[in-house]
Parts: sequence; structure tokens; C-alpha cells
Amino acid sequence: MKKIVKIFFIVFLLIFVVNFFYYLLSPTRVAVINISGLITPNTASPICDQLRQAQKDPMYSAILLKINSPGGDAAQSEKIYYLVKQIDEKKPVVALIDSIGASGAYFAALGARKIVTYPASLTGSIGVIFEGINAYKLANKIGIEDFVVKSGDVKDAGNPLRKPTKSDKEMIFSVVESVYNQFLNAVASSRHINIEKLKPLADGRVFTGQMALKYNLIDSIGGFDAAKAYLQKYTGKKNLKFVELSDSYPGVSNLFGLSSIKNLLDISKTPSLQMIFK
Repeated sequence: MKKIVKIFFIVFLLIFVVNFFYYLLSPTRVAVINISGLITPNTASPICDQLRQAQKDPMYSAILLKINSPGGDAAQSEKIYYLVKQIDEKKPVVALIDSIGASGAYFAALGARKIVTYPASLTGSIGVIFEGINAYKLANKIGIEDFVVKSGDVKDAGNPLRKPTKSDKEMIFSVVESVYNQFLNAVASSRHINIEKLKPLADGRVFTGQMALKYNLIDSIGGFDAAKAYLQKYTGKKNLKFVELSDSYPGVSNLFGLSSIKNLLDISKTPSLQMIFK
């Protein structure tokens, strides 16, 4: 009996030692989450799912948010920002802007601990836009009449079959301004910039990474190497393994390249409040 216990103890000790050195020498895993193309409800949902997965999984010590997007839906961009910010409080998140990370995509990046670009990356475009197609002149020409029963003067603001009124424009502007101020405050808070100094830069203009660094809108123009260095610092590990998270089953629409068309249709719907660089 003593012999069996002794063997069991030796086997247990060997397993412990092997596991100890395995975890000691194995690379630290970093989850890579991509924000690519237009940000719509259709694309934001899986991004948020992946962020939550990386947050909960102890296998990942940090997150690299890799961005190549002109922005998109205002609410969805803000949703990603708040989730990234929340996760970064417990697990470090570094945002890497590739070719473009503008408007809503830049808003999403603000939740990260650091924002990194390349010198020629496009970023910024701090602003909000409301878009809609108005065809009342065409409707009048071809004899289409609009029938609307409404509870208030601006209830059908954005109706494409009638001319926008002053009240319509004032109401829509107030909504745009409200969301714009949310964007502005997020930039000021995350980047530690006085709002009055920020406003001249926040008129929708876009910046290269080199320009954005000058205005403190980002932390580095060192690209992937700089992002990796930040992650090494925050994890305390030199040996990092980057693991891309993605949907296990892309679906029929993605297989046939139809998802991009769907995203364009999603973002072109009327009315739409967007944070996007075009």
C-alpha cells in the first residue's frame, strides 16, 4: 500500500513539475479582435461577443483590438467603446489602427488603454452626421402623394416624401449635437485633452497617424511593434502569442461575400445617425 502511495505521489509531483514549467515557458496569449469595415448592428454584435469571450477566458492575458474601419452606426460604435473601456479596467486592451480607424471606429478605440497607428494611418474624423434621402420633388413630378397621420409636427421628420421643415431640422440637429457632445466628452476624457482645445480638431476632419500623435489623439505611430511593446509591458511577459478570435461559422452570406452588401444596406437605411468618414 505504501508503495502505491509513493508511486502516486511521484507521478503527481512529475505532472505538477511538467505543468509548472509548461506554463512558465509557454507564451502569454493575447486575443486579437478585428473591427473591419462598417460598424453596423450586424457587425457590432459579434465584436462584442468576442470581447466578452476574451474577457472571461483566463487563457487570454490581454486584448489587441485591431481596427480597419471608417466607423458607422453611432450607437453601435458607442456600445463597443463602453465595453472596451469596461474590459480594460481588468484586462489590458491596446487598439491598433491599421489603414483607417476614423469616426465611430476611433470612438471605439478610445476605450482602450493605448491607441497605436502607423504614420500614414487615417484616424480622427470626430463628428456625427444624420443622413437621409429626400425625394419630395420627384414624388411631386410623378404624382406620388404621402399620407401620414401623426401625433406631433416632427413625428415624421426625415420623411423622404415631404420637404423638411425648420422644426425638423432643429430637432434633428439637437439629436446630432447631443451624440456629438458624447463623442467629444469621450475623447476629452480618454485622451486628457481640454474640450476647448479639442473642439477646433473635432469638426469631422481626418488626420494621419503622424498628425494625430501631434494632437495627442493617439499614443504611438509605431504600428504593430509598438502595440506589442505596450502589451508586453502590461502583461509583464516578453513572449506573446497572438490568437485571432472570429466566428466559428461565418454563415452562407459571408461565404458568398454578401455580408458586405448587407452592411451597406444597413447603414444606408433612413433615418440614420452615423459616425463615419466617407
